[in-house]
Amino acid sequence: MPLVHHDARPDVSVVIPVFNKLELTRICIESILKHGAQASFEIIIVDNGSTDGTSKWLKKQAADGNLKAILNEKNLGFSRGCNVGAEASSGRYILFLNNDMAVSPHWLDPMVTILDNDPAVGITGAKLLFPDTTIQHAGVSLVQYEDPQRKGLAGMHLEYKKPSSTPGANQAQYMQIVTGAALMVRQEIFFELAGFSTEFWNGNEDVDLCLRAGEAGWKVVYQPESVITHFESQSGPERWSRVGENVKLFNKKWSGRAKADMVSQTRDEEPRPTVHNQIRTYTERRISRNISPNKGLDTVSVIVLTWNALEYTKQCAASLLEHTDSRHELIFVDNGSRPDTVHYLQDLALRHDRIKVILNGRNLGFAAGNNLGMAAANGRHICLLNSDTVVTDGWLENMLAHMNENERIGMVGPLTNSITGGQKLEKVDYDEDSCIGLDAFAAKTTQSLAGKCMETMWLVGFAVLIRDELIERLGGLDESFGQGNYEDTDYCLRAFVGGYAKVVAADSFVHHFGSRSFVAGKVDYAQELRLKHEIFRRKWDLKTDDSGKDSLNLVALGFLGFVPAVHFQPLPSTETIALWDWEKEKWILQGEGFFQAGRLDEARRVFRQILHFDPENSRAANNLACTLWRIGDTTQGIPEAIKILEKVLQRDPENEDAKWNLAEMSPAFVEN
Repeated sequence: MPLVHHDARPDVSVVIPVFNKLELTRICIESILKHGAQASFEIIIVDNGSTDGTSKWLKKQAADGNLKAILNEKNLGFSRGCNVGAEASSGRYILFLNNDMAVSPHWLDPMVTILDNDPAVGITGAKLLFPDTTIQHAGVSLVQYEDPQRKGLAGMHLEYKKPSSTPGANQAQYMQIVTGAALMVRQEIFFELAGFSTEFWNGNEDVDLCLRAGEAGWKVVYQPESVITHFESQSGPERWSRVGENVKLFNKKWSGRAKADMVSQTRDEEPRPTVHNQIRTYTERRISRNISPNKGLDTVSVIVLTWNALEYTKQCAASLLEHTDSRHELIFVDNGSRPDTVHYLQDLALRHDRIKVILNGRNLGFAAGNNLGMAAANGRHICLLNSDTVVTDGWLENMLAHMNENERIGMVGPLTNSITGGQKLEKVDYDEDSCIGLDAFAAKTTQSLAGKCMETMWLVGFAVLIRDELIERLGGLDESFGQGNYEDTDYCLRAFVGGYAKVVAADSFVHHFGSRSFVAGKVDYAQELRLKHEIFRRKWDLKTDDSGKDSLNLVALGFLGFVPAVHFQPLPSTETIALWDWEKEKWILQGEGFFQAGRLDEARRVFRQILHFDPENSRAANNLACTLWRIGDTTQGIPEAIKILEKVLQRDPENEDAKWNLAEMSPAFVEN
């Protein structure tokens, strides 16, 4: 179900301006009334002086309670017609919809979901298909054309006339612009912006509105889960009567003011992205962290997971207190250390107000321990830091500066002396055992590289700064990795498919001793790596080539995008955003697809995820039980499957699927 709103208004006012073409309006309204929506809505038709019987039909529909009708004596045009309809609206959101549309079962709710769940988004738009199911609209790119015969800015529909299965058209994306043919906007934003500009006549009003919303700080998102058939431009010659004037007016207003996503130098050249391209993957927000407003945008919660190795924890804590600004909180999460470490941490918290200590009493593993810290964090962003590190002057502030430079950056890591990958300096001029000379070396190195960063695919989790909105979308570390290893690699990959970049801050240096908790705990590190690599390989469906190396197809993963049912990890005791019915249906179908393909690990993840959000979802419970049964773990999996089915039957004794599955499983379990 959607979030509970303390608002008696309908969720959406669907505003449809019309001018003749009664047969299309009838099809549009009938499709809306047929399919309905989980969100509540009202329909407002604004008739712009039609002469084909439209007004008579609208009066009858209004009398029947199907819609509100506003009858204008003359054609006010698209902008004025929409603005008149908006003035009569009572919904929290306004959906401007052309009348040459036929909606599908999921036409409204996915757009409402985005605006309900993400307060940063002000406008969202739907996926529009021609009657032959090719793409009419999958978002709009702002293009700068340099050809003398077509010089200027213009909107270009993405994936136009391509098959509806085209990958880019089926992934939610940030855009500067979505078409006004199906554009949903927060009511208060529309009024704050004074509605559609009446300078334009049936063209560029939607582009102008989206750009003005962007200037005001609002995000625009294309939502492909809302699907509508568009017969396109059936309103007659009035639609095209002032094209040239609209283009000139638009460029006079926005040339030098708007930044193009793409540029085309010649008439025949395919537009290519500019450095200002704002089109990127959009990932749904799944966690509401409710950070206190008095916490500034740049506050960070530094989370340090400890497990014995007290000598190194002391050095880490001392360096944090010396080199970390007091506005940032420090959270030490202890995973069942011996009493000496516990007593030290408790004393530390007594002596420093900004230090918080969480004592788990046992080793929950790297991911679960850090997730507890993330759930308890009050800072805007979060930094995970190993306890066998020593930070240096400017280590956190410089990483924050890089993150603040570009909203695409979701994760930042420092340089170091000891790690795998591109964060390691080949040579350091200080004693790595005693750290004598560390501060001088770090100061010299970071000053020489001030302001520089390098984009990377991978960051190592010994020290990583994570943007707040990334946490709200990805959640925590994947706890299936147990004691440790590969959680950071997994998180980087999840950030990649979620549309976020990662950078190494060349002007931040953190010393790393390396694996000291594993050494203190006498863990077989090589064996841990092998076990966790297998979990990672199965999760991401890696293929092994002839040389025995894993192959990761980043292009295919990028097109697949972020799959919340697989890639999201809830945080303990943290509010997760409720699933709408359309999301539950989509996730269940994804899980069943994984099951049918034999990808049982993914299927198990999906069905567990659905049950996290909706514990009484019988279809997901039956599917999870069948997946556990197919996996065939007789010590834990099958007993759990039987318990799941028994619980379903307690709620619903007549559930035929659960009865049949239980009858099939119980004998198999007894035999084993």
